[in-house]
Amino acid sequence: MKPKYSIIIPTKNEEEGIAKVLCSIPNELKTRSEVIVTDSSDDLTPIIAKRLGAKVISSGKGKGAAMRAAVRKSRGSILIFLDGDCTDPPQYIPKLLKKLKNADLVLGCRSGKSVGGDDPETRKLFKTYCIIARLLFKPIHFKASDPLAGFRVMRKSDWDRLELKSNGLDIETEMNVNAVKKRFRVDEVLIPHYKRAGGFASSKTIFFPKDWPKLFKPLFDYIKEEKIKLWK
Repeated sequence: MKPKYSIIIPTKNEEEGIAKVLCSIPNELKTRSEVIVTDSSDDLTPIIAKRLGAKVISSGKGKGAAMRAAVRKSRGSILIFLDGDCTDPPQYIPKLLKKLKNADLVLGCRSGKSVGGDDPETRKLFKTYCIIARLLFKPIHFKASDPLAGFRVMRKSDWDRLELKSNGLDIETEMNVNAVKKRFRVDEVLIPHYKRAGGFASSKTIFFPKDWPKLFKPLFDYIKEEKIKLWK
């Protein structure tokens, strides 16, 4: 039977967290879903994922390329994107799906607010980051507590409309920019600030200013192209 949902998890060296992520997907959702792990690891991540029933495909070109490769292989009409490091709680997927009834794109967002079960250090780190990210996206009117959240749900037909091309970590930025261009209805669900479990890079990597020009390049290009005034 064709699945309704495709749960897509791009991974690189997530052997510490991938089992918990896969086992936390609600059982009632699993029966109507396929789980695709798009992997570029050199650890045990793909072996663990396969043993837990996920379909594993290889991708070595970055997160954006991994997501696009998984979508091409997907069969569900609704796409669910999760990170494999335990920071995106799968038990919140039903809440995002409920919001999708009246939206085109729904994000699972961290924010300055405590949802419960937060890791204090992670919450402190993301609080500052989210404030800065929101300010950067404000000129194009993309409103989300955590604009670069990797936890997202959308219809496959809407994914196709976005015509995404990014291969790297800028995939979420490109998605947001194109969602604004296509006038998507965007909503969010607040999620806890869970501690990262291992992974290829520290969760602090994206907070280094030297990484931001590349991370936000699709946004900066759009602002320049449209001659958008900053912070009116």
